[in-house]
Amino acid sequence: MNNFNRLIFSLTIILINVVGYSQTEIKGTVYGDDGSELPFCNIREKGNSLNVVVSKVDGSFTINANENDTLIFSFVGFKNKEVALQNIKNGILNIELSSNNKLLDDAVVIGYGSLKRKDLTGSIGSIKSDELEKIKSLSFEEQLANKMAGVQVVASEGGPDASFKVKIRGGTSLNASSDPLYVLDGIPISGSSENVGEGNSTSSPLSALDPGDIESIDILKDASATAIYGSRGANGVVIITTKKGKKGRDNIVFEHYTSVSTLSKKLDILSSKEFIKYRNDYAPWRPGLDGQNLFLATSFRKIDDLTGEYIPIELGDSGVVETNWQDEITRAAITNHYKFSINGGTDKHNYNASFSYQDREGIIKTTSLQRATAVFNMSQTFKKKFKTGFMMNVGYTNRSGIVSAATNNNQGRAGLITSTMLFAPVQSPRQWEGNVYDENGLLIEGNNGDISNPNRILAENLNDGTGIQAFTNSYLEYQPNKNIKFKSLITGFKRDSENRAWFSNKIGWSRTTNGRAVITSNTFQSINWTNSMDITKNFSDNHRVITTLVHEQQLSETKLRQSIATGFPIPGVNLDNMQSAQVTLPNRTNANRTTLLSFLGRAQYDAFHKYLFTISARGDGSSKFANGNKWGFFPSIGTAWKFSKEKFMQNVNFISNAKLRASYGITGNNSIPNFISLEQAGAQNYVFEGNQVTNGATITNMQNPGLTWETTVQSDVGLSLSFFEDRLNVEMDYYVKNTRDLLLQVPVPSTSGYTTIWQNVGEVKNNGFEFAAMASLIEKNKFNWSTNFNISFNKNEVINLGDADRFFISSIGAQGINNDYIIQVGQPIGSIHGIEYDGVYSYEDFVEFDGLTNEEARDKIYNDAAAANNGDGDFWYTLNNYTLKEGVVTNSLIANTNQYRPGMSKYKDQNGDGVIDDDDRVIIGNTQPLFFGGISNSFSYGRFDLSMQFSFSYGNDIYNKNINEASNTANPWNNKFGMVRDRWDPENPNNTLTSFNAGASGDFAGAAHSYYIEDGSYLRLNNLTIGYKIPPKKLKKIKNVRLYTTVNNLFVLTNYSGWDPDVSVGRNQLTPGLDVDAYPRARTYTISAKINF
Repeated sequence: MNNFNRLIFSLTIILINVVGYSQTEIKGTVYGDDGSELPFCNIREKGNSLNVVVSKVDGSFTINANENDTLIFSFVGFKNKEVALQNIKNGILNIELSSNNKLLDDAVVIGYGSLKRKDLTGSIGSIKSDELEKIKSLSFEEQLANKMAGVQVVASEGGPDASFKVKIRGGTSLNASSDPLYVLDGIPISGSSENVGEGNSTSSPLSALDPGDIESIDILKDASATAIYGSRGANGVVIITTKKGKKGRDNIVFEHYTSVSTLSKKLDILSSKEFIKYRNDYAPWRPGLDGQNLFLATSFRKIDDLTGEYIPIELGDSGVVETNWQDEITRAAITNHYKFSINGGTDKHNYNASFSYQDREGIIKTTSLQRATAVFNMSQTFKKKFKTGFMMNVGYTNRSGIVSAATNNNQGRAGLITSTMLFAPVQSPRQWEGNVYDENGLLIEGNNGDISNPNRILAENLNDGTGIQAFTNSYLEYQPNKNIKFKSLITGFKRDSENRAWFSNKIGWSRTTNGRAVITSNTFQSINWTNSMDITKNFSDNHRVITTLVHEQQLSETKLRQSIATGFPIPGVNLDNMQSAQVTLPNRTNANRTTLLSFLGRAQYDAFHKYLFTISARGDGSSKFANGNKWGFFPSIGTAWKFSKEKFMQNVNFISNAKLRASYGITGNNSIPNFISLEQAGAQNYVFEGNQVTNGATITNMQNPGLTWETTVQSDVGLSLSFFEDRLNVEMDYYVKNTRDLLLQVPVPSTSGYTTIWQNVGEVKNNGFEFAAMASLIEKNKFNWSTNFNISFNKNEVINLGDADRFFISSIGAQGINNDYIIQVGQPIGSIHGIEYDGVYSYEDFVEFDGLTNEEARDKIYNDAAAANNGDGDFWYTLNNYTLKEGVVTNSLIANTNQYRPGMSKYKDQNGDGVIDDDDRVIIGNTQPLFFGGISNSFSYGRFDLSMQFSFSYGNDIYNKNINEASNTANPWNNKFGMVRDRWDPENPNNTLTSFNAGASGDFAGAAHSYYIEDGSYLRLNNLTIGYKIPPKKLKKIKNVRLYTTVNNLFVLTNYSGWDPDVSVGRNQLTPGLDVDAYPRARTYTISAKINF
């Protein structure tokens, strides 16, 4: 027996040596798709569970295997990958793993904690950095557009630092903010956009944050998720987590991209030839003209050498100056972006540091923005139970720009964009004494001074500014055991900005004041202290409770300083020497401080891994309210049932996960004017002792100590489904969201000494449906295809306005138009109010043309014009002396029915009284879309990748207020939109746009017209990206290089005639969908390289 055992042992040793001799040593490194090494990656031989190794800290590995074997690489958060060794040469294998798009095991930040997505009871949308970075934008809000159900992102305009309005499940307030709360690494920040100078242009509240520093964004939508933020959660919460260091070798990244941006669309305005024809049609030549009429009739005519009569000039004639202003003010704008980052970590510490610089030109000349951002964060674990961390993010911006989104457009106050649309594209060789010319004879301003030469505006006016933003947090954690964790977090946020504007003494309205200088400084700062305790208790394998208790305090301060001066006699001396001004207007300053004290708790219960319950409650005390109403209570409850784990689902193999969710809760809105419940005093001059003006104060706000929070009550029912081993994930939600106790200014009797008082009287309702699907359609070794789709339906309705049923708002832009938006019970916020256009009065409407053919009517109106003024003649459109037939609607501004003519504006009589007046104003547009959403597709083949991102919106109207001036046929000096080609005249009696006019036009002054309203529906290809990763074996001392090219805003399918249908200028949330004097949108081409060392 002993000899036999020796024999067996010897044969075993020989066999092992033979096997070992036949095996091959494989060496290499495991990388993620971002180029970083993956430490502790599991590498095993397929079919042999004993042959397993783990990669080292730097991602390197060594394993012995047979040449016919297959290795399987697996790492958390990445897709498994199999590699056949027969294809490996020289025993070297550098492998790259792709990120796993399956979401159920992703950690989701839920506010004061995190959970796996599969354990959520609330409605939360998430997006990771790889999706965000496909669109190279200055602000992360643009990158969010149409990527999540229920989240509507609308551009204010197209400037290099323009803001984007983010709405989560609709607008909830009238006088408080409807913007979400941003939480950046635990730092709470209002989502309201920031003013960037004169005009109404705005920028992101996080404009100094480099989107490339963001790791993930989680958006809390329903009350179960947002109620934990209490009085700040009514409009949703956007939680932003920045990049941190990861365990493994140091990772060094350099990224550079260069972009070229061009004007994506030109407006349809009259060409030079069309403008000449327009002017000549407006002012036909006839003998006996003098003054302005003579100039208008001859400015674009010349005397024919053969006949001696006036004929139209040609563009090439001497003295004629032609300019395409859309080409003149725009350019191919260059952007250069540089970023350097380094990060790494071990079991006990990690760090991340980065610096980025971007120099971005705007597509309009002289506009630009430079931004520098520095980031550092770190964490350290010591004595196993303690952990501390620190983060600092500092950004600096320097902006140069123009005045856009101007408040009004009369008296030369129009912004550059309006002047570009309306300034004459061709200059007459003759000069008119009412115009303003420079020393070279070039036209600077037209006859009425409203519109100025765009080149001179660019050269003479300034609207620039600088800003600094700083975010910081530091924390200390203590975890005595795996079930209890204490954390104390201190955060700070500060934003300083200075905006400077100079309106030249050489052009525009400021010429009459010899120049105007404005300097405005804003400061906002806040400090937040949060103490939390998390307790996790597992009662058994089937029962788990996670409890969170939080105490939080916040102090916020704002300051405003503004100086305005006019009259600068010394050329070139203005903004930097305000004391040289002849007139200094009263300085404006403002400062306030508010505090918020909060206590909150949340309990999450998981029973049998399939029944989930979440309950939370938060109490907020705010200094904004009077005693007795400072505190608000905001509870919520959420539940979920993972019915895929029930026995009746065990044989339904194609469904891998199924969860039904429901939630109910109350949130608040403290983004209201400060201290409006209290009496407030303001500076006021008064006359003392009969003739002495003395500075004093007066009460400006009537107190209402009963004023309290706006509260939003929201219920939500959702369904989450995953199919085919999580390759297809579907989320559906239906919600009802009622905001009550809206703050409104209610009229009071004049005997009180006030006009209004703030009261809680209103209610707004939003209800809607959201659908999102994420699918991995193809998963092969070399080829992958994934797609995402989301669509959102939201109905917004004003339910109650107290004792009133409506009130009006006047938007910025054309000053002559008022009450063009309406808040009305039963209608959505953003309803446009005006008068319905019904074309023009035709020949058939008049007694004098009864029975005549169009040709006979034309001849009559020409003959009447020739006979006017005792035979001296007049322009046909001045003959307002025809009589309307009985029953034809009249205009209240023209009382006599015998003072009309064909071609005058005509409107629909809404109340049937036969007279057009204010009572005929109705709702003529709705800016709320029926639905909106997005579609994205990502493909990869080998080392190539391709992605496309589409967005769409349907059913929303846009109020194109530019049309008011750009279709004004009474003004012969300014250029017009192409729509005036369809103006009525005796030769074209079927055209429906108002004819030329002098004196009464039939226009209903002060009202928006229905033809200003356009369909804003669109389908946009937001982004197209093609990338290539250079194989690691071709790189020396470089881990990974990705080269890619991107086109943003490649095309838009829309019927909208303006620059872009994605527009909403101004700072008033009650006037959405407004397009007036807006900076145009660009199309951007980018080439980029990202290098990992």
